Amino acid sequence: MASGRDGDRGDDGGAGALERPSGHVLLIGVTTTTVRLAEELRKAGQQVVVLAAGPDGEHDDDLVRLGARVSRCRRLDETDLRDAGVVGARCAVVLGSDDVRAVQLALLVEEVAPGVRLVLEMSKPELGRRLEPLLGECVILSSAELAAPSIVAAALESSEVQTFELAGRSVVAGSRSRVGGEQLAVLGSTAAVGDAALLPAEGDLVLGTAVVPGSATRVRTSGLVGALGRAVDRKVRVVLIGLVLLILASVVWFRANGVGWWQAVYLALTQSTQTGVDVELEAMPLVPRFGAVVIQLFGLTLSAGVTAVLVDLLVTSRLAALTGGVRGRPRHHVVVCGLGRIGTSVLQRLHDRNVAVVGVERDEEGAGVRRARQLRVPVVVAEGTDAAALETAGLARADVVLALTDNDAANLEIAMVAKEANPRVRVVTRLFDHALAARVERVLDLGPTRSVSVLAAPSFAAAALGRHSETIFPVGRRVLIFTELTVGTQVQLPAGTSAATLSRPGAVQLLAVQQRGGAWSWDVGGEELHPGDRLALVATRTGLAGLLSARPADGPEAVQAGAAGEGEDAR
Repeated sequence: MASGRDGDRGDDGGAGALERPSGHVLLIGVTTTTVRLAEELRKAGQQVVVLAAGPDGEHDDDLVRLGARVSRCRRLDETDLRDAGVVGARCAVVLGSDDVRAVQLALLVEEVAPGVRLVLEMSKPELGRRLEPLLGECVILSSAELAAPSIVAAALESSEVQTFELAGRSVVAGSRSRVGGEQLAVLGSTAAVGDAALLPAEGDLVLGTAVVPGSATRVRTSGLVGALGRAVDRKVRVVLIGLVLLILASVVWFRANGVGWWQAVYLALTQSTQTGVDVELEAMPLVPRFGAVVIQLFGLTLSAGVTAVLVDLLVTSRLAALTGGVRGRPRHHVVVCGLGRIGTSVLQRLHDRNVAVVGVERDEEGAGVRRARQLRVPVVVAEGTDAAALETAGLARADVVLALTDNDAANLEIAMVAKEANPRVRVVTRLFDHALAARVERVLDLGPTRSVSVLAAPSFAAAALGRHSETIFPVGRRVLIFTELTVGTQVQLPAGTSAATLSRPGAVQLLAVQQRGGAWSWDVGGEELHPGDRLALVATRTGLAGLLSARPADGPEAVQAGAAGEGEDAR
């Protein structure tokens, strides 16, 4: 199949003369995830056709360089789908942020090519779960839900623990401090960078059989004391201190004029606060009575000040509750900049973990702002790059800032503004460009970076190829893939291949083998593998792609070389 970009077909279907592809994966819609997914599929030896409506986009050249055929059309209809080969496609993947459009395209594909496997990207998991049973062979995924756990883990400086089924048993992947029971494999090292972080000989991310209860996260709410501190701000404290000093001075004044201690305290309280009965004052000499007048004047002023401050506090709090603004001075919280699909999903997860959160979003009418207000999470409506907005969000007292907008330049600026204003704050930056992300971590020292498309693409690729049993485990900016494969159908191995030869450091780790007709064995040795045997393994993206693309005629050395693959940073 020729790689390249088809021209604008228009309304007459003129491109119908082009050779229609078959046996390929059809990607409908161009987003950052489309680029990463095309990369995943090409590594797995799949032909890729990308179909999108509208003029050429910024990602088209990247897709062509990856060997994909890119077709652009004025409007995406039945003719466009047929010309893109939807009838002969192995799978159709619909990508984008518009759930309604995704449903429309899914129904159109089902009508034109009944029975073709469908994979849909949708931002509302609830809608997806209701829709999935109605569309035949259909898998619905959310990039935000797939990437959010890794971003939350980076924010809280902890590894998310994942529990799942593999090779007939329940296993746990995560930090060595959170994973107990029998240790089955070393998965990664958070101290290493690059390819050395994945499947090393020694590391702090492991696979085991039990979960060890975790301790509290570093990010914390300010509790009752902090809440009282936010309610009684500096203005209230100044007025209250003034009133206390006036009462004390009044006690001394009345005591100096021959009044007993208890009576002096009573008179000081009544005169300062304009309360109580002061009949005794009329019987006192003229000088004490003039002093009482002065005390009353000061007390009246201070009492009015207390009333004004409290009214202002109540009104401000009520307006903030209605508008979602920040009240008081939050401390030890997380500032989430950008409440799109990713930011909203991360904010929801942090809220569910009882972590104090403040959102920053420029679109007051956005779905993320509405969701934050439903959760009673304060939101600053402003650009995330605005230093004043970050100050309002409590940047100086925050523990973490998450730059999660859809723009790499804006996220970098947010990270730099945050570090300049608060050098001790932890910053997690969302970046699409993998090479740029590596340089940012290495040179600029702005903290960890994450790519949503890199984290989500393996799950979309697994669904597109029908490998539903895959589990994706994030390790920093990269991912490991747990899967089960059948020899002879999903993975082609030369005759006489030994199980021990499949494991390659940094690429593939064979965990368990189920020989045809037998039970799963987690004690992998030198047994020969035959068609029909099942393999449970963990691999990098490139390592798995190399293993799947190997052919029996290549020989054992080629299988091993394919499993080793190329660097994970390759675009």
